[in-house]
Amino acid sequence: MPHCLLKEMNLPPLPYQKGDYHFVFEAKKDSFQSLILVRFREYEFFLRKRYRAKQNDWIIKYEKIAKNLPTGILKEAIKILADYNEHSLITHNLANHSLKQNLISPYAKSIEDFLDFHSPFELEIGFGSGRHLLYQAEQKPTMQFIGIELHTPSIEQVLRQIELRGIKNLWILNCDARVFLEILPSNLCEAIYLHFPVPWEKKPHRRVWSERFLKEALRILKKGGMLELRSDDEGYFSYALEIALLCQNLQCQVNKNIQNAVVSKYEDRWRRQNKNIFDLRIFALEDQEIGQNRFDFSFCASNFSQSFLKSRGSSDTIAKKVIGTDWFLHIDSIYWGESECVLMLSFGDFNQPQSKFALISKDRQIRYLGGDPLPTRAAHKAHQALQQIITKGEAFECRD
Repeated sequence: MPHCLLKEMNLPPLPYQKGDYHFVFEAKKDSFQSLILVRFREYEFFLRKRYRAKQNDWIIKYEKIAKNLPTGILKEAIKILADYNEHSLITHNLANHSLKQNLISPYAKSIEDFLDFHSPFELEIGFGSGRHLLYQAEQKPTMQFIGIELHTPSIEQVLRQIELRGIKNLWILNCDARVFLEILPSNLCEAIYLHFPVPWEKKPHRRVWSERFLKEALRILKKGGMLELRSDDEGYFSYALEIALLCQNLQCQVNKNIQNAVVSKYEDRWRRQNKNIFDLRIFALEDQEIGQNRFDFSFCASNFSQSFLKSRGSSDTIAKKVIGTDWFLHIDSIYWGESECVLMLSFGDFNQPQSKFALISKDRQIRYLGGDPLPTRAAHKAHQALQQIITKGEAFECRD
């Protein structure tokens, strides 16, 4: 993680500009921790300044919510502050701070790129080594393929393979598949592949497959489209089949130990161990009503409740947690600048939380840093709760 360590920490008079970097303001949580808003071209992010009592030093690093930014941009911002405090610099890891460092591949997409997506596609969730996904993309060059994975080394490996093989019809995402499915339009997907997901025997709530997942998968599939699960875990397979059979109208196919045209790294391993491989294929019987979630995440009032204004220096006067049936809002921290306020938030679905900063400017306008939250139902309910806390000073009335 890019950072620098300082014996003493002094900021230049803010706002401060060096090159394309604009250091806008500092907002403090207390005497030992603050956030510094930085703008660089189209990017906007926070650096965190924190005093470490045990080491008796200060650390400057980027705020993790900005983790999708190119690392080189973050390093250069930290280096500017390190150079300003050169006399007290202890150490840093900011070498090779080219702005192009870790620049995202053109085939690596963010979930926001799909908010207005309207092209037919096939999707693989948890592609691992990418053998199956790369094979499918090469076999169907006119079809758009999308791969979702959480494991960063696997993503980097597949992105390299895309470049080496000259594949033009494959995009890669690092996101939660359950959130991704919810934002996609209906009836566009030709096939969804879920091969050898982690069984999570001790934490079944973390499984991708659920009633909600199946409902969203059937919604985005076109009529005749297929959802394919492959698993070496008989317990997981039985669990998935049990959920599938809750559907009122269902067409499915069950196979055992049928080898595909391309075998994944994991399947190779399971077959060497003489483990059974189970397939469950579910087919969409009809097109569903076309539509996507269209939620308004704007703040419709700039007046603050008295209880919120009194919370400066103490957050005890406002609700910090609101919990609904299938959503939550948590105001983790409040940071105060001279005329600005920053709310550090986590919210949304319990199993798929989002993290955002809400920035309240000196003219009392409120916005989410880096754009609106992902448009899920749970996120919108949390947004409504936040609006009511800020403008009315009362807990949100849960209407689940």
